[in-house]
Amino acid sequence: MIDGDAREYICPVSATQSILTGKWKLSILWILSKKTIRFSELQRLMPDVSRGVLTQQLRELEHYKMVHREVYKEVPPKVEYSLTEIGRSFIPVMTSIMEWGVGYVKELSNTDMSICITNRFNCQKCYDIMLSADLKQN
Repeated sequence: MIDGDAREYICPVSATQSILTGKWKLSILWILSKKTIRFSELQRLMPDVSRGVLTQQLRELEHYKMVHREVYKEVPPKVEYSLTEIGRSFIPVMTSIMEWGVGYVKELSNTDMSICITNRFNCQKCYDIMLSADLKQN
């Protein structure tokens, strides 16, 4: 059972799609793959997502056991997010998705990293993959 109700998923594609549906979930998972992070820092790293949407996406990822939310009893409250073991197991899949994306972008355009930076997809790993692909082709 994936979603907590009586419905069971027979198809692994449907299960995966249910977990990952949401514009920001892959970005959240990628950021959390690097380190445990507080909500405010996560929000700073994702300026285009509203606080409410970010909260909702995090709750859904927590529901699906991809993300762990740790609340510290402090004033003001401190909340940190990290990947669970299941969430960490998804990182190689994300790496493959990014590698595929590099090939896709290169196939459809003669672009460099500037398009990613312009569109705010500028993470270090993405840059490293693009650079690696450039070096392999030259």
